[in-house]
Amino acid sequence: MNWTTVGHKKAIQGVYQAYLANRLSHAYLIIGNENVGKTTLSLDIAKLVNCTSENKPCSDCRNCKRIDSNSHTDVSLIDIFSEKNSATSGIDELREAFIAKTNRKPFEGSCRVFILQSIDNMRVEQSNILLKTLEEPPEDTIVILLAENINSVLETIRSRCQLIFLDPLQESEVLEYLNTQFSIDDQVMLKNITKLSQGRLGRAIKMINDPREVDYLNEIMAGFLEIFHFSLIEKFDFSQSVALKLQKNRTKTINEINLWLSCLRDLLLIKSGFENDIYSEDYVKISNDLSFDEIFNTGKAIEETLALLDLNINPRLTLDNFMLRVHHVN
Repeated sequence: MNWTTVGHKKAIQGVYQAYLANRLSHAYLIIGNENVGKTTLSLDIAKLVNCTSENKPCSDCRNCKRIDSNSHTDVSLIDIFSEKNSATSGIDELREAFIAKTNRKPFEGSCRVFILQSIDNMRVEQSNILLKTLEEPPEDTIVILLAENINSVLETIRSRCQLIFLDPLQESEVLEYLNTQFSIDDQVMLKNITKLSQGRLGRAIKMINDPREVDYLNEIMAGFLEIFHFSLIEKFDFSQSVALKLQKNRTKTINEINLWLSCLRDLLLIKSGFENDIYSEDYVKISNDLSFDEIFNTGKAIEETLALLDLNINPRLTLDNFMLRVHHVN
């Protein structure tokens, strides 16, 4: 076996055992953060059911190679929420790229696999189109749905799928992969990338390939640290700017808020005596000025803020309330 997926051993084992027992589900719903490995695992499942070698998936036979190169006619990766699709064209894309093809027999492999991204962004009318296929699944077809937030997926969709949850990888797993796959001697840089990745291997690889991604993430985290120095008016101004960003790109902004939690984790590490040369002086100063309880309470406030945003509570009011709970340091 040669799974491309790194880590996620429980998920891999569950899928493989189901395959050996001839009990693979006709529909999977994979839940996990952006860049955590959902698409990679989905493609591994596609290779598993289409691989022609004995040790499946081999990643070396013709079918596996064509799946890896995104050229296999029986494996479709569909993103109806790409920037090119409006709400109307997204429905058309779902009908043309998915519904119209589900009843076709496999052409070059043994199973057709449809991977639909960002299902948690689906509108009701789009979900209804998908639902009929999940209720009456064609033979030799597997549908794999990808989402970041299970609570945003309609219950009628969830109940018809086998659920797979992907947690972030351990930092040691990310760092080991980077050291193995990339010829980079700068361990300080790799450790910083590993920290910023938050256990999302896809994000770490992006940062390796595009240093601007590192600058972007560092900028978000530095911006959060500034909140501790802000006056109340400045905090409310910051709250307004984040609320506006939520309107423009909700998923990206939620990911940025999650980065705030990573900042607090670093503050706790520093305060616990962890020494690392990747931390700036501002990290050290804020960590020294805040108590353990104040850091913990800020983290709790962020988690509560994310939960309220997930419930579609007014973003501005939610963020303003959070700002009132952030301690001020000189």
